[in-house]
Amino acid sequence: MAMRCIEERLQLTLAHSYHVTHFRVKGSIQRMKERLMGIKTHFPNFKEMMRKDNTLERIRSSTVSEPSHLPEVLLTKKQVSAKGRCLIEEIASSEVQVEAKTPAYELKVVKDQNEKPLKIELKVELPGIKAVSLCELSVSEVDLLIEVSEMYRLCLNLPESINTEMTTAKFIKNKSILIITMPLA
Repeated sequence: MAMRCIEERLQLTLAHSYHVTHFRVKGSIQRMKERLMGIKTHFPNFKEMMRKDNTLERIRSSTVSEPSHLPEVLLTKKQVSAKGRCLIEEIASSEVQVEAKTPAYELKVVKDQNEKPLKIELKVELPGIKAVSLCELSVSEVDLLIEVSEMYRLCLNLPESINTEMTTAKFIKNKSILIITMPLA
């Protein structure tokens, strides 16, 4: 529920697959709280220090006033790397970011004879998907997220609270349909 609240308030999407890490906090807890809360630490003498020691401005004025005194650097062949290639290589992305589509789906609440809800069934059509390994399914008590290899994305708030441990999913390969059965809590 906390993740859903963050998504709604900040209007962003969070991945619902997470794990809790165990690590020691380094530094003071007070400084960590200040950084997380966005509290800025004030340096009272910062402006005075910048006025007194304005090194960048002195360098800029000296190079502008005396352009003939600029140092020259000559590279000889011995100084050039023998490998002849850069440490960091830029690779142009040939992929175009495509927004994931919302797949066609059918959500129904199955009830017993007394009209008491028993379970929620979700049927999602995923044309073009031939393997369940491409699907990422995340189910919480109140919502569901399906992401399929940058092609499809479905985020639903469930009408009832469900039992996540009893939830099952079945993928029908020849029809490319994912059926999710979620018993109510």
